[in-house]
Amino acid sequence: MGFLRDFHNKTILFRVGDWIIVTYGVIAGIAFLIGLTTTTWYMSMLGQDPAVMAAMFLFFVIPSILMVSRLTSIMLEWRELFRKPMQTLLKPGYMLHGGIFGGMMAMFGYSMATGLSMPALFDAAGFAMPLGEAICRLGCYVYGCCWGKPTGNNFGVSYTSVHSKVVRFRPDLHGVKIHPTQIYALTAHLIQFTIFYALLPYKLFDGMFAALYLITHPLIRVALETFRQDDRGKVGSWTHTHIYSLMMIVMGLGMLAYGLSSAGTNIAINVQFRFIHTLTWGPAIPYFIFTFIAACAAFGVHYKAVGSWISKPSGGVTPQVDELSMGAAGRVDGLTDDDCCDHQH
Repeated sequence: MGFLRDFHNKTILFRVGDWIIVTYGVIAGIAFLIGLTTTTWYMSMLGQDPAVMAAMFLFFVIPSILMVSRLTSIMLEWRELFRKPMQTLLKPGYMLHGGIFGGMMAMFGYSMATGLSMPALFDAAGFAMPLGEAICRLGCYVYGCCWGKPTGNNFGVSYTSVHSKVVRFRPDLHGVKIHPTQIYALTAHLIQFTIFYALLPYKLFDGMFAALYLITHPLIRVALETFRQDDRGKVGSWTHTHIYSLMMIVMGLGMLAYGLSSAGTNIAINVQFRFIHTLTWGPAIPYFIFTFIAACAAFGVHYKAVGSWISKPSGGVTPQVDELSMGAAGRVDGLTDDDCCDHQH
């Protein structure tokens, strides 16, 4: 019980010389594995070969997710990219919304090239995303990113690990009880997936789950903004989360309108094809294993200090303003530009 109560401070899983394996990496590997197998399962229920789908998602969709999420993370720190380009490029960081849009672009391209139903592909991703995201939020919890505001309620948690992102970014929050917003998100996304799962036999049109995801995910994220404190920047009075959320809702409503129109299709879904059937599909298993290993490496390997791939961009755990994005440092209460530091996982 003591280990579980202090799980959020287990930032580092183990070390191998100068190489650090963070706990977040293993959890991200599990999240990508579950995400891949669940999207493959959904397409299998529509009659597609699990091995073909697993290969497509592994070699086509996942690379696009990683590249675009990485690119958008860098773009979010454009000020520091011009000031210290190598430092900005060589520190870990991926952006969720960028990954969502990257995955959609890859599936659009694959649909155009093969003729496979684009709404069905979007559905597979929309159906699986809440489950994968819930697991990833557990990784955020142990890494110390996406942290919450100080609180006096019994649900609050205190970060004391000097390697956690919240302590590196906000040393003044060391030992301070804050909202476990990552656990709030985990709970919300598990409920979201449970509802999607219950709706499987009642699919009305191809694209239904994608539309529901694009509409409900932003509602969850905006609600959580009330409790979160990791300021990544604003455009006027809008946070970047508000902007991306609005874009997602507009796309979701568009998919909803198209699916309900006469132009929409509805491929029959075989709910008798279970998840375990996909998980044990022999030709697909190597793709699942490789996905887990690749995600663990992409999200879990740091060098010399947590928050670095190659060198120590912040001198270890010393706070540095150059690790902030979009001028967020200037809005952190109680800290000067010289007192602020970064995140990124």
